[in-house]
Amino acid sequence: MQAENKSADALQSRKREVSDWRARVILEDEVGLTAVPHWLDSSYETLRSQVLADGYPCFFGTIAERRGEMFYSYVNGRDLSTLPATMATFARLADQVEFRRYNIAIFFEPDEAPLSHKEYHDHFWGVLQHLHNVDQAPGADFQPDPSDEAWEFSFGGVQMFVVCACPSFTKRHSRNLGPGMVLLFQPRAVFVDTITNKVIGREARNQVRERLRTWDEVEPHPDLGFYGDPGNLEWKQYFLADDSARAQDRCPFLSRKRKNVKTQPAEAGNAEEADIEYSVGK
Repeated sequence: MQAENKSADALQSRKREVSDWRARVILEDEVGLTAVPHWLDSSYETLRSQVLADGYPCFFGTIAERRGEMFYSYVNGRDLSTLPATMATFARLADQVEFRRYNIAIFFEPDEAPLSHKEYHDHFWGVLQHLHNVDQAPGADFQPDPSDEAWEFSFGGVQMFVVCACPSFTKRHSRNLGPGMVLLFQPRAVFVDTITNKVIGREARNQVRERLRTWDEVEPHPDLGFYGDPGNLEWKQYFLADDSARAQDRCPFLSRKRKNVKTQPAEAGNAEEADIEYSVGK
């Protein structure tokens, strides 16, 4: 009887862990927060209701949220001072077997006045640039150029596909997950089958594309592709146009080639935060 009670308690404990999203909020080196900004609750609930809705296109995201295989963090205003340490913690966790299938969603505080799509675009790329500029991983100086088909955003030695969702998406609803900008970082391990150790098949990914046709008011974006395919460039898929306009020819992201980084906190897009040589993406 005691063994049964213990099993029941353990099951209830696991259920609580899955439902308690705050236990998976990362802020710098701390995991699990009891107090979060007042705006974060509603932002999280909006994302959760979206990804758990019937027909949501990315069933990988639905499964991750339902299983509690998600970490979360947040940015107040434009203050990026805690984000690099937060991402470093996530990278360390993602390298552990028990967390290898986890994603992280970074919620940005909603803006008082709505931003244009171009403003969100610039803000997004400024955030990625800042993270890259201060990345302490040894391999940060030796990544391929974004114009290389092998390039994927990397932080802390972990390659991650990045999705930007923001309120300026009015037709591409799959990329609008709440009142503020949300960045989803998905380690490449998420796309590898744990049993076969092979990349998840094209058929499953094509199913996502078909679901996009129902969910969105526009066709799947022409820049969407598959990692490793000839001609596919990952950076073009991170921030999409709300219509079918293709990404510009040159990537806004600048890859480091020499490391001499000033690590003080900086605003997104501050070009003077690091003294580094860069390779301009194409």
